[in-house]
Amino acid sequence: MKRITVSLPDELVEKIKRAAGGERRVSSYVATALEDYQERENLDDILAAWRAETPVPEEVRRQAEAELDQAGLADQAGLADQAGLADQAPRSGRMAG
Repeated sequence: MKRITVSLPDELVEKIKRAAGGERRVSSYVATALEDYQERENLDDILAAWRAETPVPEEVRRQAEAELDQAGLADQAGLADQAGLADQAPRSGRMAG
């Protein structure tokens, strides 16, 4: 394990401390958050490559978008857009993508 120094805005530091459950847990909290971010970035790369190589029928796109939306993931990190799954028309009062 290696120790590093990072400068962050005061407000963000306070939010991280609260979310982590105290100052002594900040390192673990930040490490976990960064690991999750890296996994999402890797998933973004995989989805982009898959989309470029694999044509997806419109029916499958709609079904996948509905499932991502139901799971609360359709708008997170742009996964639906990057997977080529986002609807072109607005749904439930929101703009797609």
